[in-house]
Amino acid sequence: MNTRAAVRALWGLARSPDRPESEIVTYQEACLRQLVRHAYAKVPYYRRLLDEAGVDPRQVQRLCDLAAIPVTAREDMQPLSAAEQCAAGVDFETLRMVQTSGSTGAPLMVRRTRWEEQLMLGYRIRTCASSGVDLDWRRAGIDYYTPETLRAEHSTQAHDRLGILPRLVVDWRTPKNRLIEKLARFRPDVVSGPPSILSWLADELTEDDRRRVPLRMVTTGAETLTRDMRQRIQRGFGAPVADIYGCHETVFIAMRGPRQTIHRVCQDAAIVEVLRDGKPVGPGESGEIFVTALHLLTMPFIRYRVGDVVTVDAMAAEGHSVATLKSIDGRVMERFFLPGGLVLHPYALGDAIQDSGLAVRRFQVVQRRRDFFAVRLVLLENTVEPTARLERLQRRLADILGAGTGVRLEVVSSLSPQEGRKFRPYIPVELLTSS
Repeated sequence: MNTRAAVRALWGLARSPDRPESEIVTYQEACLRQLVRHAYAKVPYYRRLLDEAGVDPRQVQRLCDLAAIPVTAREDMQPLSAAEQCAAGVDFETLRMVQTSGSTGAPLMVRRTRWEEQLMLGYRIRTCASSGVDLDWRRAGIDYYTPETLRAEHSTQAHDRLGILPRLVVDWRTPKNRLIEKLARFRPDVVSGPPSILSWLADELTEDDRRRVPLRMVTTGAETLTRDMRQRIQRGFGAPVADIYGCHETVFIAMRGPRQTIHRVCQDAAIVEVLRDGKPVGPGESGEIFVTALHLLTMPFIRYRVGDVVTVDAMAAEGHSVATLKSIDGRVMERFFLPGGLVLHPYALGDAIQDSGLAVRRFQVVQRRRDFFAVRLVLLENTVEPTARLERLQRRLADILGAGTGVRLEVVSSLSPQEGRKFRPYIPVELLTSS
């Protein structure tokens, strides 16, 4: 990121998000002009995209001009090399690489500098602070963590070792009594994690657990927080709940504070459009969300389809950039209940698929019966995978599911959502029988 872009990004971070809308729009448009010209000059994918659409980057001056740029989906970027996706001149060896979780069934490798990552986290911290989360609060994360992730987390958090912004991470599969013991020793002010995991844990917590681990707040993210989940988490943990909305590609998009009924978009970091059939929806209407990340220049995301369906706040003003969201129909993780009382998090299977080395564009895991799974893969175009690699993945999935549970692996040409619904990569048998 050049000096001018960095200064503008920090200027947006330093200013109040509650300033007049006209000032916010002026800032967004300045960032947008810079972003589009940079992407055209430096990123082969966007240069080709704009040329094919007949868009001169110099003509993109205002928010309304953004509509001339074609949207980009995850599937458009998956087949591309790093050199096609990223700005020319960057050293790939120094970039932070994050593979999306596959919660949409279509993983993507995302690349950015550590400075960009910290900048976006800074915007998230600023927004959290406006909801009452102090910088000196002790934080604990409860999530699905592999042993490798836990080791990396502990090794990279240097500020933890210095006692600055201390953070504890705990795998959700830790037995409840041990998990409570870890939290009680750490004494967190706030616990964070996906709402599915926190709501599962909340159902098991007792009054004594709440007494041992008194919290000021719970923050959720990575998945959709339903009304039922919010109530269960608040009741189980005995603390108010705030929800952070983002994605691996752009890190942070919006937040709903514990006393708010809507998600406020971080307009200094992102332009959000909500479209149906390619046209903006009105207040109170639903559509797909598309995000333009204003400060991610290494691997830009311009009019990027996140994959979620959202509802615009009924009181939102008409405009080319959405500022408030009423609801988000995004990722909801369902547990798989296996024979013998075993419980499996879907990411255990998703990780195996992503680590298989197969060129997977999209996948879906369907639990046909309690003891049988069907796993369907869509490969990148013109890809023929060796039979041995597919067989190796099937054996790995069978090992994860355990004896007595069968699995069938199938390569298909496409996977589509059920009519009128969001695509679900993980479908437990309970969802099949209730639909």
